Amino acid sequence: MIDPHVHLRDGKQRHKETLKHGLSVAEKIGLSGVFDMPNTDPPILRRDDIICRLQAAADVKSPVFYGLYCGLGTDPDQIREAVDCVREYYRVVGLKLYAGRSTGDMSIPEAANQFKVLQVLARYHYEGVLAVHCENESDFRPELWDPAKPLSHTLARPPVSEVNSVANIIGLALEAGYKGTLHICHVSLPKSIEIIEAARESVPFRITCGVTPHHLLLCDIMMEGEAGLLLKMNPPLRSKDDRDSLLRMLLDSRIDWIESDHAPHLKSEKLGPPYASGIPGFPILPFLLKVLRMHGASESLLQRVTHDRICEVFKLFIPFRDMHDQDTFNEYDVNAYTFL
Repeated sequence: MIDPHVHLRDGKQRHKETLKHGLSVAEKIGLSGVFDMPNTDPPILRRDDIICRLQAAADVKSPVFYGLYCGLGTDPDQIREAVDCVREYYRVVGLKLYAGRSTGDMSIPEAANQFKVLQVLARYHYEGVLAVHCENESDFRPELWDPAKPLSHTLARPPVSEVNSVANIIGLALEAGYKGTLHICHVSLPKSIEIIEAARESVPFRITCGVTPHHLLLCDIMMEGEAGLLLKMNPPLRSKDDRDSLLRMLLDSRIDWIESDHAPHLKSEKLGPPYASGIPGFPILPFLLKVLRMHGASESLLQRVTHDRICEVFKLFIPFRDMHDQDTFNEYDVNAYTFL
């Protein structure tokens, strides 16, 4: 099994998690590969950043394949360097664009700047994976956010922000002449899947999408009460109906793969300022597979959404490891993340 969307921290965020710890937990639950996101501190934007990060991961000497995304800014020279790194380094698996602000400060919220990035990628004939965090900041309602009412986070970043962002980025990619794979990260709404499916019929590039365990298993009303801050994430948890529809879509092979969006924080960072978004995804993955099997998911479907489709899109060969017989890691055990 491969987890193609993780945040392994380290660097100035070692208090949240280290590469060594994250990779050791990944190995323990049966992962054969992880793809790390670039909104680290410091962020992964230039060749030197990539080399340092890859070396740090290599020093861990984990059997888990470590892949890395390079982040994108608006500087054409930086974008070209990022493209070159994807072509030169086997473990640099793709590029990441934050269309909406999340953890860190790497967002490119303006549609005009997103279009410029896509134009540069088209000019450099980039045909790899561009992963996009889709939330439209102009649809945010920050005045509705009240930390005393954690559920308000779902109102401050409403469903329309994701739906509009997904439609916008597909339209911009088409207009810019983008030719790579456009991957929509951590889709939280059935409507987003429907937009992606409709667009696939009319664009000259591939569109893929991923869904997280928390958007498949949890729903917004679970955020009621102070402890709901522990479930704050971007995009937020959605309604029970949305959650159930996403699960059906996955079982119907309408979603390309599962991605944990593993993002640990200290408990104090979750329950107090800055009220951080993100949760540890690794402990949930084994439980999710059990739930999917309970709902009738075939082993071939599970292998496709946790391994085969990922290898196909990223053009990688990573051995398959199945969690089916994992009994060394209790899916409810969060002792690996004692801050929860």
